[in-house]
Amino acid sequence: MGKREDMLQRILDFAEKTEEIGMVVLEGSLAKERYVDALSDLDLNFWVKGERDFAAGDWLAEIGEVLVAVPLDFPVQEGMRSLIVIFDGGVKVDFSFWPLSFLEMPFPYYETYRVLLDKAGYANDLDEFLLPKPASKLAEASFLEIIEQFYLNAHYLAKFTRRGERFFVAHLEAEIRENYFLPLFEEIVWLSEKTPMFLGRHLAEMLPVEWRVRMEQLLDGMELPEQLELFQAMTDEIADKRGFQVQSERIQKLKHLILAIYQNR
Repeated sequence: MGKREDMLQRILDFAEKTEEIGMVVLEGSLAKERYVDALSDLDLNFWVKGERDFAAGDWLAEIGEVLVAVPLDFPVQEGMRSLIVIFDGGVKVDFSFWPLSFLEMPFPYYETYRVLLDKAGYANDLDEFLLPKPASKLAEASFLEIIEQFYLNAHYLAKFTRRGERFFVAHLEAEIRENYFLPLFEEIVWLSEKTPMFLGRHLAEMLPVEWRVRMEQLLDGMELPEQLELFQAMTDEIADKRGFQVQSERIQKLKHLILAIYQNR
């Protein structure tokens, strides 16, 4: 038995004997059986009753030696908590704690799940928590908003590069990659008749070769003029294939303005 399997069994033994835990559900890559490797986390949901705060982590010593444990407010629904733990030996477990009362008011959450422990037939209600089909491609309004925000931030990037604000420039570049380039790369994945994953997971495997190379060039570090050219190539590709209308003349004026600021640094 491997370290992760041994840890999972210890956790299930603890849950079995703990009255407040009614059900344990596995989610994430292990439940989906996709992109699993030796570093994959255990993503475990404890469905619980009573007032015990499992996010406090006072019970973890019963499972194993803890190297780090960080409790978090869970963003999905008020009343949910999470606890991110790395145990001695390197197994990382993302615990989340769900009140069993949520079964009375289900909301879409799971893409895929696997029930590991169910003490009273609670899993019969879990199908109500399945997410609908993945979100669709970008709407035209969202696409045009990304264009507007990108060029505004590119203007900031040019200005603060010219001022020599290197730390703030690095912050801006990271935001631009995540907020503007990533949605466009995801849209190109959609256009390739594939379904992107969250936050760019496995993006390189899904992109056509041409765009994968350009994504890698972006991540390796592009000067602002090259970023502007890449962004326009992406928006042209998407607009053409989706039939979106872009104000090209105005965009070209914006690009010239940004480049004038940047090149006179």
